[in-house]
Amino acid sequence: MNQQDPDALHALLPYLPFVIVLLLLFRRTRTARVLRPGRLWIGPVIFLVFAAFYVWVAMRRGPTLHTMDWLIIAASAVVGAAVGALRAHFLHLTRRPDGLIETRLSIWGLVFIVVWIAGRQLLRQSGWVNANAPLGVYADSGLALGFSLLVANAIVLMRRGQALMAENKPLTANVSGGAV
Repeated sequence: MNQQDPDALHALLPYLPFVIVLLLLFRRTRTARVLRPGRLWIGPVIFLVFAAFYVWVAMRRGPTLHTMDWLIIAASAVVGAAVGALRAHFLHLTRRPDGLIETRLSIWGLVFIVVWIAGRQLLRQSGWVNANAPLGVYADSGLALGFSLLVANAIVLMRRGQALMAENKPLTANVSGGAV
């Protein structure tokens, strides 16, 4: 066996999680999942609890943030909100006969997520940011981005789900009972 084969496999090993995520996402384009608009608040609240813990630790042990750092964090939050809203529009919503709403990821949604992950990986490996620091601007902006993405995604999906439920409501007639 050639001596360079293990090195080539070792070089490709960091991309294995992306291949697994891609396969799982591709599978999601084929299967529908039930969407419950009333429960969309749960994900952002759980994320907020973890974010609050991170902020508490970052305030005690993290580096001091300057004005440019806060601008980067705010810009990440804005980008995250835009990405979350855009991602919510890449989901196909359909109402089942029993009244539940099903979601299915579109192929464009899959492409969007893959490009997003690849871009984040490129930024991480570019050397422009200190991605290995447990606390700092990269981690803070990633947290702001992730939280705003979840909140915007939940808001848009909740509105789309409510609109779908409203447009497919059965018509009810006002019939007065007991008319003789």
